[in-house]
Amino acid sequence: MAQLSIKLAQTSPTAVETQVANHSITVDRPVEKGGGGLGLMGGQHMLIGIGGCFCSTLFAAAQSRGIEVEGLAVEVSATLAEEGAPRFTAIHLGVTCQKPESSEEVEKLIAIAEKGCISINTVKSGLNFSAELSI
Repeated sequence: MAQLSIKLAQTSPTAVETQVANHSITVDRPVEKGGGGLGLMGGQHMLIGIGGCFCSTLFAAAQSRGIEVEGLAVEVSATLAEEGAPRFTAIHLGVTCQKPESSEEVEKLIAIAEKGCISINTVKSGLNFSAELSI
């Protein structure tokens, strides 16, 4: 079974950082929420992950079909739960692109990307989750 793994390490009283390949990402809370404002919140990173996974899958689908994509823009919007545990209750991707100009081609690429995106498939189907102390 293939696995992906990252490690996060504390870098300030309220922030953690991960180093993946040549990229570092900081996760923190805004000052107004008790953080240091050194990075985006985890939920924002989750939405970036969903949007980024969707885009890269769409690009791959277009390339494999010889379709040129230009001016792709994706707005990821999420609805927060009003009651219960803090969580997203809905996520929507608004997609625009300049090329291809045919809305049918774009809609086909959107459907393929949605079906092939690991992040979207995980959110849609749920997953087993655990957190435990590792000594």
